Amino acid sequence: MISVFNSTRQSFQEKIELDDAVNTELLSLMTKARIKPEDFYLTGYETISFKRTREFALETVISSVVDFDKDLLIVANNSDDLHIQKLCKLYGVNASIIKLPETRSELEILINSLQEQRLYSHILISCDVNLPACKHQIRVLAELLSATSIKLIVQCRRSPMALNEVSDLNIAYMVCNGMSNYISSVVLAKRSQLVQTEGISRSDKLDLYNYWQKTLYRRKSAIKPMAV
Repeated sequence: MISVFNSTRQSFQEKIELDDAVNTELLSLMTKARIKPEDFYLTGYETISFKRTREFALETVISSVVDFDKDLLIVANNSDDLHIQKLCKLYGVNASIIKLPETRSELEILINSLQEQRLYSHILISCDVNLPACKHQIRVLAELLSATSIKLIVQCRRSPMALNEVSDLNIAYMVCNGMSNYISSVVLAKRSQLVQTEGISRSDKLDLYNYWQKTLYRRKSAIKPMAV
């Protein structure tokens, strides 16, 4: 287990524990391919596992991936969207909540407008990805975002999405619960996006790039070619 210590507002050292290996049960949910945990990065994605709640993992993503001159757009799907918006405000991330249009044509107009504004760098959607309606909404949104510079963050309220779906839809970050008996959570991050987060985090305690670097310490020195 890797421990990270950070000073809190109360001026005492808080212990943030990272799981130093990918949970094999979680991997089996995300992919049917036989991938060794230490070789998971070959998929083009990285996993950062916390002994903390999913909300902590989501806060870490929010604090770490949105550039200082960009905003986050939250899809109105759940009663706690206002809570997520308040978390964004707490960490100095400008965020707006939007209800997506019901038709693809209207959504396409909206996405084009957002791209022209060049204000939003990421869109966050939270839902049960195993429900057909939710999965359809994510797929349509991801397909339209593929022609833009806006990246997609998915928070899974139950089981995680399959890795092939995450990759096919070019999802930048997926946040989900871990599979451990204790409280745990996981951030699945596209490596090409993760490397761009250095120095962005608004909080030392919620620095995704820093946590990722600490998970690399135990990785073998022989690095194989990665997927794009």
